[in-house]
Amino acid sequence: MKPLEAAARHLKAGRLEEAAALCLAATERQPDSSAAWYLLGNVRAGQNRPGDAARCYRRVLAIRPDFAEAYNNLGAVLQLQERSKRAAACFRRAITLKPDYAQAHCNLGVALRRLGKLEQAIACQRRALEIAPDYAKAHYNLGNALKEACEVGAAIDAYLGAIAHDAGHAEAHNNLGTVFEGQGGKEKALAEFSQAMAMDENYIEAHYNFAILHRFQKNDPTLARLRQLSRQEGQSAQNRNRLAFALAKADADLGDYDSAFARFAAANAARRQRFSYDRAATDQEIEEIIKANPEPRGGVPATEKQSAPVPIFILGLSRSGKSLVEALLASQASVFAAGESEHWQRLRRAMQRKAPSQDISAELGQVYRAEMRRLAGGARFMVSTLDTNALSLGEISAALPEARFILCRREALDIALLIYFKRYEQGHTHAYDFGDIAHFMAGSARLQAHWQGLYGARILTVEYETLVCDASAVAAQISAHTGIGLNAEIALPEFHSDEIGGWKCYEKHLQPLRDALIQRRLV
Repeated sequence: MKPLEAAARHLKAGRLEEAAALCLAATERQPDSSAAWYLLGNVRAGQNRPGDAARCYRRVLAIRPDFAEAYNNLGAVLQLQERSKRAAACFRRAITLKPDYAQAHCNLGVALRRLGKLEQAIACQRRALEIAPDYAKAHYNLGNALKEACEVGAAIDAYLGAIAHDAGHAEAHNNLGTVFEGQGGKEKALAEFSQAMAMDENYIEAHYNFAILHRFQKNDPTLARLRQLSRQEGQSAQNRNRLAFALAKADADLGDYDSAFARFAAANAARRQRFSYDRAATDQEIEEIIKANPEPRGGVPATEKQSAPVPIFILGLSRSGKSLVEALLASQASVFAAGESEHWQRLRRAMQRKAPSQDISAELGQVYRAEMRRLAGGARFMVSTLDTNALSLGEISAALPEARFILCRREALDIALLIYFKRYEQGHTHAYDFGDIAHFMAGSARLQAHWQGLYGARILTVEYETLVCDASAVAAQISAHTGIGLNAEIALPEFHSDEIGGWKCYEKHLQPLRDALIQRRLV
């Protein structure tokens, strides 16, 4: 058997050291062998050595610049290094060389999604599926892009397509579960997470998602598995952190609040080592927003308003009750719930790049309404809960004079502690330290007060405690504020008050938090 054939067999069988040794020997004998360098690149990628793999693929391309697969694989390892822009360029080159290269189209779609270019990402995945309709990975990545674009129904279909073509696709089950969770389908979400866990018992993300939604009981077998996974050697730092948050939540469910708090504190300390919160930058951002909005902005007349859904922006800190208000509104057939939709921010960034020094309010309003018409499917109202919408309220008011705002508030100790107890996948760098949380809350309160001073008639304030204790009264207030006519035949969602005053379970640990909130005049 020839050395490279033997190396390929070792690679396929997972014997990476043996494969690497044979490939290295081959490159020494034949330094200009593109096949040897290409295979060595694949081995290095399998060894999780993306830098070495990239060097191998570049060596291949110096020898064979028409090698589409080498461009594709180079893009894949650049993607692992979070260099999405360069990765996308490699995938495009691979497609130029080989137009019907389904894998390259799929990989380009992933890179474009990470670059925030969702429409292009969706088009790439659909092109991959035109070439290879049974390509489960493309169905899965299409689902990811559609989910991010808030096209929930299409995302579900895409994930189901991935599962149909790959019955063991644990990631598709997991992400399908997150979609169901976002729709309030707790039992369906838990079933999907459970399926993903059964398919891959070491799939930490699925275990974590299940743990956050599940209510742990004494002698719970899923808790025993979490503890076993936490003791396993070789877990990545990210997965160790997920497990720490999951075990903390389990301790809280079981009433062991001291252990839960200790775990949350350790998990947050680890996150803070990786992510830093810049207090000065936050202060500067809020100051610049306030200075840029000294008075209410005039609304821009728009003839197309009647044919677009009325936008309702639910504002407030994370864990302030925004999702509950959204669930209340989404119970009505006339409402499309877009969740943490980033459409406004994405469209705004794109238009500012084209016309950085111009007033884009009128055009931005038109483009946003057109996007909402496409997504909402005839619904008369559209709800967005993204917390960063609060930074753009002045611009939103000018571009969308018909928009209404609902500001959610909650008792300071409860909301601060719940932020501390939540593991955010991105952003929220303030969430890992009590002082940072209090600083962020104070800045947010300052900005909220500024907006209320300018646009008070368009902002309805909803207190979390009132919402969960008297949802029908709050629903009537929201109906009057937004113009949504509540259908009396549709039952409102049931909310529970068990998280009100939840901080009291951890009171002996919270003096530093209380001091930080007092310093910021939040309690």
